[in-house]
Order: sequence, then structure tokens, then C-alpha cells
Amino acid sequence: SSMASTTTFTDVPESHWAWQYIEQLYNAGITGGCSTNPLMYCPDSTVTRAQMAIFILRGIHGSTYVPPTATGAVFGDVPAGSFAADWIEQLAAEGVTAGCGGGNYCPDATITRAQMAIFLLRGEHGSAYTPPVGTGAVFGDVPIGSFAVDWIEQLAVEGITSGCGGGNYCPNANVTRAEMAVF
Repeated sequence: SSMASTTTFTDVPESHWAWQYIEQLYNAGITGGCSTNPLMYCPDSTVTRAQMAIFILRGIHGSTYVPPTATGAVFGDVPAGSFAADWIEQLAAEGVTAGCGGGNYCPDATITRAQMAIFLLRGEHGSAYTPPVGTGAVFGDVPIGSFAVDWIEQLAVEGITSGCGGGNYCPNANVTRAEMAVF
């Protein structure tokens, strides 16, 4: 007997490498996709720092979580009422982010895979978390002393990432929506 297709998004067929994770996010109410008619996920689009705040907090608190209303006083570039302002200020309140420097959050900037490692582990373990010192031996492109090496290797230890292929992690690559779903 053939099963009916369980594909939710028109642009994420069952053959897509992240299909299972994207379906789980949708079923858990963490994402509604990037377009409703037709229902699409935009798996290859990059994730902005504003979008990431929503993903992380829903991941921590559940799909029905609603953060407090933003004051607009936390980051110079996140006024009250702007996209994801409530989420961005709550991410800061929980100690997951201190912004991008200079009193700003850079909501429209993309997230690199290295930066994502830090956000994910702080979201999981709390703002005071410090990972063990990295060895530089886990990924070929993340040597000892490189940015976020401790965080990236801890993600691998916890089974949250196996890298980007070929023994590498691709720390400077931007996180796509498909990768965000897997993370």
C-alpha cells in the first residue's frame, strides 16, 4: 500500500536532506514556514539574527511561548514594535546574547555556523555555560585557537552537529533555514 505524502512544504520534498527535521519543527509549532500560499519553508535562505531569536526561544520554551513586550531600550537598532523585538530582548534577558557590539543587536545580519554554536549551547545550558576547551582535532577547518572552537566541538560531543561534510564544520558559512531546523 502506498502512503500518502507527508510533505508539508512545497519546496521541501521527502527527498530533501533536512525534510525530517523541518517537518518536526512544523509539527511542533516552531515554524510556519516563509510563505503560506503556497506553504513554503525556503530551506536555502539564510537565517537572520532576528529569526534566530525566535527559533531559539521557541526551542527552549515551546511553541506556545510568547515573550514579554519589548521596551525598545535594550538595543539601539531594535526599536519597540520592530520585527522580533520582543524575542530579541527576551534572548538578551535570558543571557543568550549580548548583541553584536556597540549597543546593537544587528537583527538583519546573518548568522554563521560558528556563532550558531554559541547561541545553541547558551540556549540549552544557560548564559553562564562555558564549554570544555577545544582540542582542534574534531574538524579540519576548526583548529585550536580558532573562533568558537570550544563551542563547535561541544556541539559535536552532544551530537547536535556532525559538521558540513568531509570532516569540516564550515564555521564561517551562513546558517540556512534547513540547517537551523536540524540544529
